[in-house]
Amino acid sequence: MSERTLRPSGSAILIGALLCLLIVVACRQGVPVIDTAPKPAHPNGTISGIVSGPEGTSPIVGRVVQVINVDTGERQQETTSSTGGFTFKLKPGKYRVELTLHEGESIVKQPGVIDLNKSDIDAHADFVLGVTRTSHPRPVDTSANPGLGPPIA
Repeated sequence: MSERTLRPSGSAILIGALLCLLIVVACRQGVPVIDTAPKPAHPNGTISGIVSGPEGTSPIVGRVVQVINVDTGERQQETTSSTGGFTFKLKPGKYRVELTLHEGESIVKQPGVIDLNKSDIDAHADFVLGVTRTSHPRPVDTSANPGLGPPIA
């Protein structure tokens, strides 16, 4: 009878070597397993939205949007991107979002006061603009005959 000896295959050797390397790297001294770095004192929240034209169909580019802290009056401003979007990273608090209008524009939809908490993401601070229509009455032309005949006395 002959004895059989088991020899590891090439893939078994490779797997064993990778496992050993992983153990050595994971057990390296002086490297913490968890992140002990200091965290920010006040994590920020995010307010974002989109400024669009009538019925929310087209983005409005290059518009100034301001966010105002209701309690402190502190203001920040951003300009809308090519998609009409804006984003603010802010400390927790109550904020009002405002948009600068051009002549003849009106706001159809705007966000109310936003109560931003730590790590909140409020992505619904959207504005929809409309066109203000002013009616100018036409002058009545009394010299023209409307085709109704002479006036009745």
